[in-house]
Amino acid sequence: MSWFALNLVIHILAACIWIGGQATVAYLMPALHDMPERAYALGLRFQKLAWSAFAILVLTGLGNMLFLHLGVSDLLHSRIGHLLDVKLILVLLSGGTALAHALLQSSDKRKPSRTLSAVLGTAALGTAVAAACYGVLIAT
Repeated sequence: MSWFALNLVIHILAACIWIGGQATVAYLMPALHDMPERAYALGLRFQKLAWSAFAILVLTGLGNMLFLHLGVSDLLHSRIGHLLDVKLILVLLSGGTALAHALLQSSDKRKPSRTLSAVLGTAALGTAVAAACYGVLIAT
């Protein structure tokens, strides 16, 4: 297996954790409606795994760019660069909304707005899925 293939496999596995974990936690949270302490503990535990996966995604994403010899000029002047531009924006939005969600959950209030929490969580997941779709477009 080449270094590029290994990097890509790790990138995809980290995306599975980032996206699949968010979907799983979103599915489980309503079942914990009457147990806010457990819901909070589940969220905190998942954050450790999720942020590790996000960091790996960023690092392996940069590695993919290096392996594909993509530079700044490619981001501005090529089809693959334009697709990557959109993917990078979606990754920033996913990470940003996930961070906002995490900060909301860790606020001193400890009773954050469920609606705002759901919107931020859904936005983080939705933009992550969209970024993965752009990753497929880049690869094809």
